Amino acid sequence: MYYPTAYIARSVRPSTTHGTQLVYLESIKRVCEWEANQEVVLATRFQRREFLTQSEIDCLVRRLTVSRKGGNGNVISRQKSNTYIVYAAKYLRWLAVEIITEVNADIKASIDGQHEALMSSVARKSGSSSASKQRILAKRLLGETTRILLELFNHPLQAVMKNGDKGPRIRNIIMLRILYETGMRRGELLSLKIEDFMEAIGSASSQLRIKRNHHDKFDSRVRQPVAKTLGRIVNISVEAEQQLIDYLGNWRPSTGSEFLFVNHRLGRSHGNPVTETGFNSALEKLKEAFPALEPLHPHLLRHDWNYRFSQKADHEGLDFETERTIREMLMGWRPNSEMSLLYNQRHIQEHANTFGRVIASDTMNWDNRND
Repeated sequence: MYYPTAYIARSVRPSTTHGTQLVYLESIKRVCEWEANQEVVLATRFQRREFLTQSEIDCLVRRLTVSRKGGNGNVISRQKSNTYIVYAAKYLRWLAVEIITEVNADIKASIDGQHEALMSSVARKSGSSSASKQRILAKRLLGETTRILLELFNHPLQAVMKNGDKGPRIRNIIMLRILYETGMRRGELLSLKIEDFMEAIGSASSQLRIKRNHHDKFDSRVRQPVAKTLGRIVNISVEAEQQLIDYLGNWRPSTGSEFLFVNHRLGRSHGNPVTETGFNSALEKLKEAFPALEPLHPHLLRHDWNYRFSQKADHEGLDFETERTIREMLMGWRPNSEMSLLYNQRHIQEHANTFGRVIASDTMNWDNRND
């Protein structure tokens, strides 16, 4: 697989995470399966300056979007389909340029035409963009879910019967508490190392340091969790700090791992850093014990943090620019991030609703004045 390997090594790996590379590889794998099925060798075709016909592109798209599970004709989600098509189009454009050593204007036009024909198969999002944004703004924890979660923060060993389950339960609750208090991503949480936990000194609060750690040579996990956002330092509560100190001193297995959260169960993975699969499994077990937590997932805690931040910003009377700047810093977003602007729309929307009610009430006032 010379060309797929060369493409990933030279064009994809230097600028993407491990998880994104796997998605690229899955897309290219489907292209190779299509080649084998159609008895086509694209490298040879491109050497002869022969490009894909529209019917071949349609056939390739069907291969890219077919589901590997279920019966014939089942397709994967629109979002995943679009990703595979885009990545396949990028690969085929790269392959054509790699194979054809002399690219004149006509050849370039043919390569561009093939690329555009593939990209035209990307399904457009259905529904209103505005409605989608409103759904994001509305995402937050519900009352009963919040109540149970806060109870577990204060009493993490509820319903734990076995001593061997206490350490994992305390670890799991601390992980959820950090997500709740900081709004960080799951990958950022699982990438934290012991050295990233900074205890409070004097009047300063305890902090966690989030670092961009792509291709960490000390991370043995096959799917390395990484920070998708900028590195930053975030504050945690006194209670979270004390729980972390207690966890590190009394519950965390003594291993050579430098990661903050590790596996407790005996076996080959004992002491290894918690994986995304392990985190998800632990959360599912919590949901079984506490059904009110069923709506909970890691990114919902990030949405809820932004909702609470907006409420706090309103309470403190922060202006739009200050609110946006602070939010971007705490979330690890770049200046003028689209997401920070979206969340700040809630600020504007609620003020607009308030003024709207005032204007609407003028109707009654006018009637009273006429009386």
